[in-house]
Amino acid sequence: MSTTSNTQRRAGLVRALALATALAWAGPVGAANDKPAVSPVQLAATEAFWTGDFAALDKMNATYRQPGPLETNGRNRLDYFRTGTNTVFSYVVKNSEAYLSELDALTLQWARDNPQSACAHILHARSLLAHAQSYRGTSYVKDVPPEAWAYYQRYVEQALAYVKQHMDLVSTDSSGHMVLLEIGRGLSWDQARMEAIAEAGIARNPDDIQLYFMVALGLVPKWGGNPKVLDTYIRKVTAATSAKFGTGMYARLYADAMDNQFGAALFESSYADWDKMKQGYEDMLARYPDGAARRNNYAYVACIAKDRPTLQRLLGEIGTGFIAGSWGVNPQRAFETCTKWAQQT
Repeated sequence: MSTTSNTQRRAGLVRALALATALAWAGPVGAANDKPAVSPVQLAATEAFWTGDFAALDKMNATYRQPGPLETNGRNRLDYFRTGTNTVFSYVVKNSEAYLSELDALTLQWARDNPQSACAHILHARSLLAHAQSYRGTSYVKDVPPEAWAYYQRYVEQALAYVKQHMDLVSTDSSGHMVLLEIGRGLSWDQARMEAIAEAGIARNPDDIQLYFMVALGLVPKWGGNPKVLDTYIRKVTAATSAKFGTGMYARLYADAMDNQFGAALFESSYADWDKMKQGYEDMLARYPDGAARRNNYAYVACIAKDRPTLQRLLGEIGTGFIAGSWGVNPQRAFETCTKWAQQT
């Protein structure tokens, strides 16, 4: 790598970091036990991205893209690696256009400096998709202004064009299949095509179960799907992953659908079956007992399902270990009201 290109790359990162730190909205600071412990993999990925250490990112990706032992909570290190890099992509700033444009330029420079790196090309495609998502937001298509929708489509199509140019490298990494799934969701690719992409990624890395979550996300009504199609897919994935998770993926995928679509109306608005979800949570906690966040989420869903005995037991196990991110959109109040309901006779 030339000294000039390396200097340009780091200068770009410095500008991006300056934008992030200078323009970020200040958020509320929660209590120490409001959040689960952050994985060292996640922290290392975020730090490497912020400091412009692409070599470290590339090395981490080369390790985590391979199948390996899962963490004690049932997650894989690749998931934490993506979460760490996503911290930079999703950083909330006042001038998001300037910040995201800088990230687009930075990741493109990395890709040009490292043309044989699948990770570099994937990061640039992810940057373009983050830029697209900033215009779309997280609401229904009907709620996105036409002008914003046009920009969203433009960046998604740019990401697709870029991936096509480098498909020989991108397709060697299951994270490349994850990018394709996000592109496909944005361009309304049919379910069969999306499932085929996910399966190709699973063939590359059988531990990359986040591919299943990405397909399922595209099947919720917000993205043009429907509850019956979603239920059929969740049951299919649960059967396919039973050797490693038992019925755990049933609970995990429906919990994700609850977060992204159904909320507290999960059992009224979808085909989620509480008995199957409960068994799924039990399977996951039996196989991967280091699941404080999952146990909190289990308690929240038990409250929604009006299963008082299960909620009472779980609250006893949780004790003071309340984790806000597991209790819906208004976590503190949800925890308070569910606790009061559990104490009623």
